[in-house]
Amino acid sequence: MKIALISYEYPPDTANGGIATYVFQAARMLAERGNDVEVFAGSLTRTSTAMESGVLVHRFAVNKQLDFAGAIVKKFIERHTHAPFDVIEGPDFKADARGVVAACPQIPYVVKLHTPMAVLWQIEKPSFFHQCKVKLKELMHGINPFSDYECQHALGADLIASPSYALSEKLVALWGLNQDKISVFPYPYIPSAELVGIPVETSPDTVTFLGRLELRKGVIELADAIPMILKQFPKARFRFVGENRNSPERGMDMKQYLIKRLGTAVDAVEFIEKVSLDQIPQVFAQTGIAVFPSRFENFGLVCLEAMAAGRAIVASNNGGMSQMLDSRELGRLVPPQDPESIASAVIELLADPVKRRKTGAAARSKVLTEYNISTIGEIQENAYRQAIRNRGLALKKDPINLAVLT
Repeated sequence: MKIALISYEYPPDTANGGIATYVFQAARMLAERGNDVEVFAGSLTRTSTAMESGVLVHRFAVNKQLDFAGAIVKKFIERHTHAPFDVIEGPDFKADARGVVAACPQIPYVVKLHTPMAVLWQIEKPSFFHQCKVKLKELMHGINPFSDYECQHALGADLIASPSYALSEKLVALWGLNQDKISVFPYPYIPSAELVGIPVETSPDTVTFLGRLELRKGVIELADAIPMILKQFPKARFRFVGENRNSPERGMDMKQYLIKRLGTAVDAVEFIEKVSLDQIPQVFAQTGIAVFPSRFENFGLVCLEAMAAGRAIVASNNGGMSQMLDSRELGRLVPPQDPESIASAVIELLADPVKRRKTGAAARSKVLTEYNISTIGEIQENAYRQAIRNRGLALKKDPINLAVLT
């Protein structure tokens, strides 16, 4: 198949989070399986086209992500005219493919669910002032601020791909998505040799959080759990590794807020700024227990990275990580916003090195057997084929649009 993956986020230029990691992994997987893959990605510094790991990557220098959807249309049409695409995939977040879909409505398209703004706002509850700022920016980019454009983009898709049942159920309720159009299957994951080569028994007393320092990621609850853990294990050390974001307290970033909240326990805590993808193995090599206590997490690729590294894991049961760690042999699941449960799970693993090693080894084994390119690749390609069939059926039911599009 000729596949277009459209995403503002793509490493290394715009490796802002899980979307970038997913698209990078999916592009490599689909190309290795013999598909012709092109990625249309954002950049802060360059507009370029180059082959990268068997994938043709088009980068577009834009000042803001909302500029991206329009910036790629001309190049996309040029590439589609040269060799037609069979299917388009783009994210729900910011609806990056909306400009291309509007310009080329005849091409089947798949919306990949990650975590749209509607879900983020449900969790983070931003101030009215912040919401107005966001809506004003949308208006300045020609987007109706009174309409949820991410929702409208998803409702028009030929197929909606969700990495977890938790996220699809949330958006069926929130957006009224057609369940018949939803296909649930995990992100693909190709672990690096560096991750799978990390010894399981490394750094037993270091507890690491890796991700953005933001409310949704559960960093406040983890900070509240640290003093409880230190009472039992005073030699334990903690690391928050990730990009600093806003805190609930106005005028204070999240790092400052956590330091204030930690009190005297801050002496056992280290903060490390955002790290690049190639530095992640080093982070996990220096970690005994990885903690991801998100208030909600659609899937959590960072959890797969920790599993591949053979780390013992404590994660939130609210979202896709509950599918990854679906037995106690693989890790510990805790309720969101529950510092006592986080502390209890970490203490249990700190107290039992044998259990820690066993859970890490079992988690690594699951990653290698269930998230490989053969298993997920076939499912993802079948989802694209279903999107193509859905588009064909839709056009047959609407002969006016069929005439226009052909």
